[in-house]
Amino acid sequence: MEFLDSSLRVLAVDVGASKLRIAIFHGLDLVYRAIIDTPRNGGPYAVANAIIRYARDYRFDVASIASIGPLDLVRGWVTGTPNNPLRDFALRDPIYKSFNVPVYIANDCVASVWGEYVLGNGRGLNDIVYVTISTGIGVGAIVDGHLLVGRRGNSHEAGHIVLDLNSSLKCGCGGLGHWEALAGGSNISKLAKLKALESTYTSKGREIALSGGMSSEILYRLAREGDVFALNLVDYLNRVHTAGLASLIAVYDPEAIFIGGSIYIYNEDLIAPGIMKYIREYSLLEPPPIRRATFDQDSGLYGALAIALKTPQEIARYTRYSGGDD
Repeated sequence: MEFLDSSLRVLAVDVGASKLRIAIFHGLDLVYRAIIDTPRNGGPYAVANAIIRYARDYRFDVASIASIGPLDLVRGWVTGTPNNPLRDFALRDPIYKSFNVPVYIANDCVASVWGEYVLGNGRGLNDIVYVTISTGIGVGAIVDGHLLVGRRGNSHEAGHIVLDLNSSLKCGCGGLGHWEALAGGSNISKLAKLKALESTYTSKGREIALSGGMSSEILYRLAREGDVFALNLVDYLNRVHTAGLASLIAVYDPEAIFIGGSIYIYNEDLIAPGIMKYIREYSLLEPPPIRRATFDQDSGLYGALAIALKTPQEIARYTRYSGGDD
């Protein structure tokens, strides 16, 4: 694999709904990293200001940002993100004006799939999909060697495909029946309470769910302990995830699917077998290999690095070099 410049100094950033990862790379060598809570208040420049504060003592040639969406790549903003109360915030221009370097921006899952393609276990493949199972559900895809980006950078928002027409669960974006509404980490408490009201099981898990106190961490811990309500809820979540994956297989016909995100990474032992249990039942096409993300929790960070080192033309056209307004 030939890079644009393997000695390039890169500010790589992963803007998640809950965590903000900031790193400095010299080529592929990690020089510095910080993980902080993503700002949830402070106005539209709070996230950019946090990045600037942690990066200002370092020299770098380019900044590359992988971020939650939806995005407006034309303006360099996050617009209406459902999982952070800031909703709308600027990224590209404040970073450019502070450091006077090119600034790349991509959706975090779009960056992650590019990271698999350039640096990870997707090397040598032309058709791959990356899925994150975390606070939300996100997707990135490469088809025939081309990164899918879309008109404003949102071709990948498959977490908002509708998987249940009859569901009353509302997604953070306001929609009903979305994959993210049914199985995203931010909705686990609501889902668990709904299922508990429908359930006749007597268990610790059901009691916690009825109280509104269920979280992903508690759910999977109880499932490992054999709690019958938790086990049934995990099975439901696995079926939802598999239905979503089967839809992606039908649309993209990938050679491999890579799954990351904190919920999957920490609970692969309970999620992966469930996906394999249902995937053939739900799929039209022969399911491809489904693999754990190469870079685990750092998929977005290494995806941002990959975009800087080998920039896809689909992202380059939105890059900030000079001029423009915030």
